[in-house]
Amino acid sequence: MPFPAFVLPRPRIRPLSCLALLACLVLVAAAPARAATWYVDAAAPGGDGSSWAQAFTTIGQGLLAAQSGDVVEVSGGTYAETLSTGRAGVTVTGSTASGHSGPVTVKAADGQTVLSVAHASTWRRLTFDGSANTQKYVSTVRVTGGTPSFEQCVIGPGQQLLSVGAGGASFSRCTIQGARRGVNYGQVVTIDAGSSDVTFDYCLFADMQFGYIQPNTASRLSFNNCLLAGFSGYVLYSPPGAALPGGTNLRNCLLISNGYAADYLIWSESAAAPVTLTSCLTQPRSPVDMDGAKFSAHVTEVDPLAPGSPRLLHGRRQALVNLGIDDAANIDFWVQVAGLCNARGIKSTLALDAADNVSGQDWATIQTQVNAGNEVAAHSAHHVVLTERRLLTITYTGAASDAAVTVESAGTAAQTLRLTAAGATVAAYDLGSAAYATIGDVQQAIAALPGFAASLITVPGTSYTSARVLSQDLDATSQALPAGTPVTLVRNDTQFFTDEIVVPKAIIESHLSAPGSATPYTCDSFIYPFLDVDAQVRQATSQAGFTAARGGYEGSYAMGGFWAGPTPGGYDVLEMWATQPGIILGRHLDATTLSQRVSALLEWAKFTGVAIALFSHGAKEYDLDEWRALIEQLAADPEVSFGTLQDLRAFVAANAQSHDGSVYVRTAWPDVADYRPQPGSPLLAAGSPYDRVMTDFSGRLVPAGTLPSVGLYQLSGGLPAALPSVLMLLLLSQ
Repeated sequence: MPFPAFVLPRPRIRPLSCLALLACLVLVAAAPARAATWYVDAAAPGGDGSSWAQAFTTIGQGLLAAQSGDVVEVSGGTYAETLSTGRAGVTVTGSTASGHSGPVTVKAADGQTVLSVAHASTWRRLTFDGSANTQKYVSTVRVTGGTPSFEQCVIGPGQQLLSVGAGGASFSRCTIQGARRGVNYGQVVTIDAGSSDVTFDYCLFADMQFGYIQPNTASRLSFNNCLLAGFSGYVLYSPPGAALPGGTNLRNCLLISNGYAADYLIWSESAAAPVTLTSCLTQPRSPVDMDGAKFSAHVTEVDPLAPGSPRLLHGRRQALVNLGIDDAANIDFWVQVAGLCNARGIKSTLALDAADNVSGQDWATIQTQVNAGNEVAAHSAHHVVLTERRLLTITYTGAASDAAVTVESAGTAAQTLRLTAAGATVAAYDLGSAAYATIGDVQQAIAALPGFAASLITVPGTSYTSARVLSQDLDATSQALPAGTPVTLVRNDTQFFTDEIVVPKAIIESHLSAPGSATPYTCDSFIYPFLDVDAQVRQATSQAGFTAARGGYEGSYAMGGFWAGPTPGGYDVLEMWATQPGIILGRHLDATTLSQRVSALLEWAKFTGVAIALFSHGAKEYDLDEWRALIEQLAADPEVSFGTLQDLRAFVAANAQSHDGSVYVRTAWPDVADYRPQPGSPLLAAGSPYDRVMTDFSGRLVPAGTLPSVGLYQLSGGLPAALPSVLMLLLLSQ
C-alpha cells in the first residue's frame, strides 16, 4: 500500500521592505569570506586538497594553497619535508577527525630546518623532528618574524631545537626535548626577539643533555607553569651582552634533575637580563654540589617552595640503584649495612679484594649474606690501580759506566730481577720467593743497596702506591742505568691482568656457593680499585668473564648515553656510574636536609633513566647511622628499584634495542610520563595566580585569579566549583 501524500501548507511570506532588503545586502557584502580548510594526508593518492579524498600529500602543498584565515588540517603520519610560511593568518593543525587523528611528525633531512616561520601563524598538535640533522647550528624550528603561536607541539629531537627571532612567539602546552649536542655545552634554545615578548605556558623542557636555554634579547621572556628537567648542565644562561628589559621570569615552574657538572642551574652574567623565579620549586643541583649555589648574582627567587620531593604521579623512567661497601678490610661493616638492606628487601654488594687477608671466618660470614641474596664482586686481587702501567723506578748513583737492570721471565711471569755494574752482578732477586713477592719488597731491597735507589709509583690524589703489585707482573727487559737518570720498569699486561682480574674471580668462586646451594658461586661482577678504568682494562674485565662492572664518577649513568648528532651513545655495563653518598649528599645531615637531597638525587635519576651505584668504605667515611637514614629515604620512593650490579646489567640489557659486547644502545625512550602531583605534593595550589585564563598541559582550564599548582598539571578530578559561567560555556563548547 503506497504511503499517502501529505501536502504541506504553503508558508505565508511577507515581502521585505526596501529598507530591510538594503540592510541584508549590506550585511552580506560586509561578511568575510568563509575560511577554507585544506586537507593533507601522506597516504592519500593526491588531489587538490579540498577533502580527505582529494587531500594533498605534503604539508607544503597546503601552505601554498592556504590564504589568510585558512586552516591546513593534517592527517596522522610522517612527512619528510622542510616547511616555511608564505603568508600570515594560516593555521596548521594535526587532525582530530576519525581515521586521521594519529601523531603528525614532520622530519627534515640532514642540514635542514624542519620549520621556518616568518609570518603570524598558528601551529597545533605537530611534532617537528630534527633528529636526522648533524649540523649543530641548524635549528629544528626557526622563527624570524610574525609572532607565531605553537599549541601542543613537540619540538625535537635536534642539534639546535628552537631559535626565536624578531617578533617573538608564544608556546602553550608544548614539549621541547631531545638535544643532540652530546657532552658539548651549547645553546639549544636561543631567544633573539629584539623588542618582542616570548612566552612559554605549561611547556615541558626535557632531555637537554648539555644544551641550555640562552636569552640574548627580548622585551620579556616568560616561563609559566613549565617543567624544566633533564638538563645535564645549565638550564638557562644569559651572556654578558644579554638585554631583556622585562627580564626572564619563571613563574610556578618546577626545575628538577638538573645541574650535573655546571656552575649554576641558572646563570645570568648580565645585569640587563635579570632572572626572577616566583613560586617555583627548584631541587638542589644533582647529583653534585647539592650544598652549592643554584643561581648567580642576577637571579632572584620570590616565594620559593621548600625543596623536597615533588611527589609526582610517576617519574619519566625507571631508576635502579646499587648499594655497596668496598674492601676486604670492611667485611664486618658490610654485614651491618647489608642487615639494614635485608630488612627492606634490598640487595647489596661487597667489593672484595680477594687476596687480601680474607680469613676462613670471613668467608663463612660472607656466605651468610650471599644466602640472603647479596652479591660479592671482585675488587681485584690486591686493590691496585689497573690503569697504571708503571711499577718501579730505579736510579743508579754509583760511578760505573755500564750499570744495567735486567728482568728475566718464563712465559709472561717475571722470574729474576738482576742489577749489574762494572761488569759484575751486584744483586739478583728471585721474584718467585716470598721475600720478593711484591714490588714493595723489591723496592726496599734495591733501596738498601749502595749505589742504587728505587722508588714506588704513586697516583696523585690517591693513597695508591705500586707496593702491593706482584713482582712477577714486571715485564721482561734489559736496560742501561745511566748514572743519575731514573729508569722506569713497567708491567706485563697479560700477567698483570691475570693476577689482578682473573685470579680473584677464581678465589671467590672457590670459597663461596650459590645461595642455599652446593653449586659454586658465580662471581660475574667487578669493581675497579680507585674507580679507575680505561678501554684496555674493560677489555680484560670482559675477557675474564665479568659481565657487569662498577666504574667511577665518569662512568655511564644515562641509559643510552649521550647522543652525538643522530647517533645514540651507549651505556657500558662494564663502567657503571658510582659515587659515595657522603661526597654528593654531605655528612651527618638533619632529616629535612637529607630528605631534600635524596629527593633531588632520585628525581635526577628518574628523569635521566639511570642505573647507578652508591658505595662507601668503613664507618669513618659514612657511618652506620648515616647508612640507616639514607636507606630509609631511598626505600621510601616507590619508583626506585634496588639490586646488585648484575640486576643493573640485566635491566640495561632488557631495555636496550641493540648492543655490542658490553655496550648497550637505547634508541627509543618511553613516552612522556604523567607528571601530575600526587595528594600531599607541595606543588598543589602553591603557585602564584594569573590575571588571565590558562590551559594546563592536559587541557584543563585554569581560571584567572585561582591559585594554580606548580608544574604542568592542576588539581585532578572535576572542574573547580567556582568556575565562572563564561568559562563553563567555553569548556562545554570544545
